[in-house]
Amino acid sequence: MKKSVSRARVIIVLIGFPLIFPIMALVTGEWRYMTWTIPPALMSCWTALFVLRKQEER
Repeated sequence: MKKSVSRARVIIVLIGFPLIFPIMALVTGEWRYMTWTIPPALMSCWTALFVLRKQEER
């Protein structure tokens, strides 16, 4: 149960972060903010997802 909950959280963050940044860029008009924040956010989310999968294999 605990592993499925953490996997759900990672997936929610993986989908939620990329949606937040375009909305913020639309509101503020600063598109450079979006281009510099999405890659690190996606890298950290994907890393968390891979670590979680490795832990599930054990």
